[in-house]
Amino acid sequence: MNNLIVSLKVIAPLMIYMLMGVALKRSGKLPEKLNNDINKLLVTVFLPFLMFKNIYNADLSGINGSFGLYAGIATIIGWFVCFGVASLVEKDPAKVGSMVQGMFRSNAIIFGIPVAESLFGVGNTVEVALALAICVPVYNVFSVVVLEICGQKAAIAKGKAGAGKTKLNVASILLGIAKNKLIWGAMLGIVVNALHIDLPDTLDTVVAGMSGVITPVAFITLGASFSLKSAKENRRDLILVTLTKLAIYPLIYMILPIHWGWTGHILGAMLLTSASPTAISSYPMARTMGCDGDLAGEIVVVTSIFSILSMFLWIFSLKQFGLL
Repeated sequence: MNNLIVSLKVIAPLMIYMLMGVALKRSGKLPEKLNNDINKLLVTVFLPFLMFKNIYNADLSGINGSFGLYAGIATIIGWFVCFGVASLVEKDPAKVGSMVQGMFRSNAIIFGIPVAESLFGVGNTVEVALALAICVPVYNVFSVVVLEICGQKAAIAKGKAGAGKTKLNVASILLGIAKNKLIWGAMLGIVVNALHIDLPDTLDTVVAGMSGVITPVAFITLGASFSLKSAKENRRDLILVTLTKLAIYPLIYMILPIHWGWTGHILGAMLLTSASPTAISSYPMARTMGCDGDLAGEIVVVTSIFSILSMFLWIFSLKQFGLL
């Protein structure tokens, strides 16, 4: 019963924030453009502060980095598996690109870190932050690869492209990684921590304040982003992606860590890296790179809704077995 109460305490506030977002959207107080602007501000300004703070304030002396390496390798392998499954099930390359992104790319920064702070306490999420520092560039690179391939295949199929070869702009991919502010936030946190630099009280207060707005604002904007248009037409693909993203993928992802005896914060990092809903940024990326934007948006919405239940069940189950 105690594990049930703890699990509810973690998830219930997040659910309330999302419902507030829905209510604000329906009342006209949070229109789509404002919601998009706030999301952009979260990703480009506030979240880098959170990545920095989580690592800067942590004791890294006893951290074994092997779990971060595993997270990166497992995510890459998961991408190949998801690409294969989606290609077998769906023949439209535009939909395949959106499905692969939906299956492997987690909204672990906006969703995972707040859940980790609720689960382990503020300042005790360094494992999640370190795992994400490795997984974020993997998400970015392999999302661009699959969308570039599938988008060009879709254009060729529709007669909008003359060439039959798929050309990837490697320089653009590398530049995107180098400019990613979330990665810079995490790396700066590692450097400052390793050099044992103490921030002045004023800066420390600013960092804490910038980080503190993430949880309510992120989930309110997530609730306000809910909008299903052609979900009925894409029902089969949505069901497959949602089951894979929230249940099958994290189960496979965590089999080896559990077998190796990883528990507590490290297993929590594996859970939140793999079982978080699909990243919100997958929608605009799919739309602008020639894949199915409607399907990508629906995947974000549906996985976000059902992740409230699935994450509760994952946390409750792992606590029952004494793994969290």
